[in-house]
Amino acid sequence: MFNRKYKERKMKKIFQWREYLNWKKMTLTQKINFKRACLFPLLVYVVYVFLFKYSMALLIIIGIYFLVRFKNRKKLNK
Repeated sequence: MFNRKYKERKMKKIFQWREYLNWKKMTLTQKINFKRACLFPLLVYVVYVFLFKYSMALLIIIGIYFLVRFKNRKKLNK
């Protein structure tokens, strides 16, 4: 109906497991993205272990911070 020239768009590939199997043919950005995707669960595990181990200490520190802030609320600041 209208004279339009359709250009082919480059689609961004989300699920590219087949391309990840060919490590030598991957571009540098694809390699970096793959390494990030593989290392993300390790980072989540480290954060989980840290929070599990030091959660009470963090809660006490936050509680002391808010207690000091509550006690000093009537003082004037510059």
